[in-house]
Amino acid sequence: MTYDNTNTGVLFRAGEKRSDKSPDYIGSLNVEGKEWTIFGRMKKSKAGKPFMSLSVTEPKPKPEAKVDVEFDDDLPF
Repeated sequence: MTYDNTNTGVLFRAGEKRSDKSPDYIGSLNVEGKEWTIFGRMKKSKAGKPFMSLSVTEPKPKPEAKVDVEFDDDLPF
């Protein structure tokens, strides 16, 4: 039986923060079969109560690998 992860997500603690805007958590979220990237940032409300702010973006496409192909122009087709 294959695991169906539709409409589920996961967050992992991010590495070292590079700036105050860097996320504390990074993960993925599947919504109706489409994959999204999810970010979580720990914040405090005006009253001082801690909460997690979430943002979701479409993942950036992975760059395709460049393949150097040499063509033999002497072929008859």
